[in-house]
Amino acid sequence: MDEGVIHEKTYINELDYTEVKAEKAGEAFCETIDLMKRGAPLIYQGCIQIERNGILYRGRPDLLERREGLSCFGNWHYAPIEIKSSSKIKPLHKHQLNFYSIILEELQDVLPQDMGVINRHQTRLQYLASHEDYQKTKTLSEEILAVMRGNKPLSTITSKSKNSPWFKMALREAKDNRDISLVYKLDSRSLEILRGIGIKTLDELVCVEVDSLPKIPYASPDKLQRAQLQAKALIQDSIIPLETAPELPDHQLKLYFDIEGNPLLDIDYLFGIWVSGDPNRLYAPKNNSRFYEGEESYFVYFLAEHPNEENSMWKAFLEWVAVLPDEYSVFHYANYEKTHLKKLSERYCGSEALEAFQNNLIDLQNVVEQSAIFPLHFYSIKDLAKSRFINFKWRHQKAGGGQSVFWYDQWLATGDKAILEDIVNYNEDDVRATAALFQSLKLIGSKVV
Repeated sequence: MDEGVIHEKTYINELDYTEVKAEKAGEAFCETIDLMKRGAPLIYQGCIQIERNGILYRGRPDLLERREGLSCFGNWHYAPIEIKSSSKIKPLHKHQLNFYSIILEELQDVLPQDMGVINRHQTRLQYLASHEDYQKTKTLSEEILAVMRGNKPLSTITSKSKNSPWFKMALREAKDNRDISLVYKLDSRSLEILRGIGIKTLDELVCVEVDSLPKIPYASPDKLQRAQLQAKALIQDSIIPLETAPELPDHQLKLYFDIEGNPLLDIDYLFGIWVSGDPNRLYAPKNNSRFYEGEESYFVYFLAEHPNEENSMWKAFLEWVAVLPDEYSVFHYANYEKTHLKKLSERYCGSEALEAFQNNLIDLQNVVEQSAIFPLHFYSIKDLAKSRFINFKWRHQKAGGGQSVFWYDQWLATGDKAILEDIVNYNEDDVRATAALFQSLKLIGSKVV
C-alpha cells in the first residue's frame, strides 16, 4: 500500500465524517449531492462532476468540508481538503484543489475561497487560490484535453512518472524513438531547450559538441558531458567505467547497512546488517542473527516490534556497535542511514563507538556516480541490483520501502508474525543487494585499473 494511503487512513480515523461508499461513479455522485443538500458537516471520498461540451469533469476530493455562506443548497457551501504525505503544498496539489473548486462552483453556485491540505504531520495548511492560480489550472486542463484529442506530448521519463498508469507505454515509446528523455537526471526543462535546438535523440546528443552549444538552463557543460556518456551507455547497452572511480576500502570486516522507518509514525523500526569477513561469528548476537549453510556471511538485525520499543532497539544497536573492532567499513545506499543515525543519537543518546560507526559510513550511491555509467534510466538500489549486470532478486515481488511501511502498519493492527517475517526478509534482501552492488563496483574499478 502507498505511504500516502496509510497516512490518509491514519488521519481520518480521528475524524467524525460521512463516507460516500458507492463504488460506481454515478451512484457516488448522487450520494455526494444528497449529502451536500442535507448539509453533512464533513464528507469523505465524495464524488463531484460536471459536463461541459461533451466532456465529463469528475473528481473525488479526500474531504468536502461544509462552510458557512449562501449557496444553492442553503446557508452553507463546501470546500475541498486533500490529505497528502508531503510536508508542504506542492503545485500539483494546488491544481487538484483548483480543479475540484471549479467543479464545485458550478454545482453549488459558489467558488470556494479557503481550501487546504493536511500534510504528513497532520497539520492543516491553508490554500487561498488566486485568479492566476485558477487560470493555470484551466490551461493545464486544456493541455490534457489536447492530448485526449490526439496531440501527443513530448516524452518525459522521470522517477515520479513510475507511478503513472501510462509509464510502461511512455517508456516503450521513448525507447522506440531513442528519445533523450531516457537519459538519467537530465532536467525536463533542459530537455525542452535541447529539443528546440534539434537534439531530440540519444544519437544526436552523443554526436553534438558540448562546447558549441548555447547555455542550456539547468544543465552545465559537465552535466551535458555526463548526459552524453549516459546516452552512449544506453545506445551500446553496456556499462562505461569512469576514471574517477574512488578506491574503496578493503577492510576484512565489511558491514552492509539499511534502516527501515515509518515517517508517519516518526520512528525507525528495523536496522539490518549483512556482515562479511567474520568467519568466527564474533559479532553475531545470539537472538537476532541469521546464518546460512555454505555462506560465511550472515545477517544481523535490531527490531522494534512496537513504536515504543524504538529506544530499546537503539540501545541494543549501540551495545552491538561497541564490540566492533577498530577497523571496518559500513556500506549503505543513499542518505537515509546517515541522517537517521544522527537523528536517533540526538533523540536518545550517542557513544564513541557510534561516532566511529558513523565515520566509517560509505554511501554507495556516491560511489556509483563516480565509478560508472550504467545503461539504465534510473539508479535506485533496486534498479541497479535488479539489472542484468547484478541480477539480484528480492524474495517478495512487491518489495519496497513503502511496502515495508504498509507491512509494519499491518503488523501493528493484526499481530501476525508472518507479516513481521516479511519485513525482516525484505530488509535482509536490501542489505544483500547492497553487498552485491559493492562487489559489482569493485569489479568495475578493477577494469579501470
